Amino acid sequence: MKKGTKKWIIICAVILIAAAGIACWLIFGQQKPKAAESAGGAFRPALDTQITGSVNVVGHYDNFEALEAEFNLFNQIYPNVELKYTKLDNYGGTIGTALHSEEAPDIFFMYPSTVQRNEEAVMGAAENLADEKLGIDLSCVRSGILYRDAEGRVPYVPIYAETYGMLVNEDLFKKEQIEIPKTYSQLLEACEKLKAAGYAGPMMGYNDVSYLTFPLFYPYFCAGLQGNEEAVNALNAMGTGAGEYARSALELAADLYARGCVDLEASSQLEKDYDPVILRFFEGDVPMMLAKAGTVSGTQKRESKSEAFTAHPFRYSFRPVPSTEEGGYFLDVVSMGFAVNRNSKNLDLANEFMRFMVRSEELNRIAQAKRMVTTSSDMSLDAIYSAFGELSTDRIINPAKLGLIDAADAQVRRAGWQVSNGKLTVDEAIAAFGTLE
Repeated sequence: MKKGTKKWIIICAVILIAAAGIACWLIFGQQKPKAAESAGGAFRPALDTQITGSVNVVGHYDNFEALEAEFNLFNQIYPNVELKYTKLDNYGGTIGTALHSEEAPDIFFMYPSTVQRNEEAVMGAAENLADEKLGIDLSCVRSGILYRDAEGRVPYVPIYAETYGMLVNEDLFKKEQIEIPKTYSQLLEACEKLKAAGYAGPMMGYNDVSYLTFPLFYPYFCAGLQGNEEAVNALNAMGTGAGEYARSALELAADLYARGCVDLEASSQLEKDYDPVILRFFEGDVPMMLAKAGTVSGTQKRESKSEAFTAHPFRYSFRPVPSTEEGGYFLDVVSMGFAVNRNSKNLDLANEFMRFMVRSEELNRIAQAKRMVTTSSDMSLDAIYSAFGELSTDRIINPAKLGLIDAADAQVRRAGWQVSNGKLTVDEAIAAFGTLE
């Protein structure tokens, strides 16, 4: 082959390759990115990034700094969109009306209780977030806490999850040379050693009409219901003898009470399960404080508000209450979720913000910012919750999947409180099941 011919072949090949590249760019490069393309990586906007408009989120929080941070990130993509958060007074009593008002919000807080009660004014206004055309990646949310109705519709996406356990003063355990308990026998042993060291009640907790030892007995109770349809049906019917299915959990609460592990008097002085619980724990002389993640979320901000903690800071963590010889449980419960008002005047923007939020990166970020439990399937826990991350999957329970109705659930809680406070024996609580007030 002549040199000149070979040279022209090479030039023609280069031209063809370049032409193919330009064609691909013309076909694919200028297309608006599809919503689904955001699912696995960096967020890719589905709307014109210069779009103008507003998105108003309403809820019951006094302030929502973690959401404000998400607003700022969204504004880096959509700089001309105004986002704001508004607190509604008496949220549960006003949200139904607000959703159908002239100034209706675009996104609103939703709770599992709203779904259970099937509040039509609220549920009827909720966008179906499982609609494929919205491109929301629901797979990044833990399937156990994602609610779908009978037709597969998703009215809200969980933003925060709740769980129950105990705040542990790690430095106090180290000082007294006692191991932090991981099994029930270790818990009892630790309580005895702490009492011998001068701690009258090694455990405390907000003592309202259903709580106190709730983080101990209730996860254990739920574990016993898994796969037991007969027990769930009997408890829901609340007929004679139904309380027997709660016996082992009530006996657990009675045992802890009988051994003097919980300081009932000090617990009864706690007026609420938030500030008073946190600040009392920060006094530094409470080895274990029974609590929920919603309470734990306020710890970091209140460290500086506690004179005792500021003067003598200590390491602390939130752990499952060990109710068995295999350890405790992670009760995986939705705390709060976001729903989109399908009648929103800014529906496209509201759905786009939800598409931005419902990604593992943002769900983990907003959870860590508020020190709550993430709802992401790619669970990245705040360090304070690390003990829950160590539990095996068979120790994770989703109460919403058990099928227990509110009335039966309330009876179990009341029975546990009555037994925990020594007001009823286990037998008496079981006999009164269904009529406990």
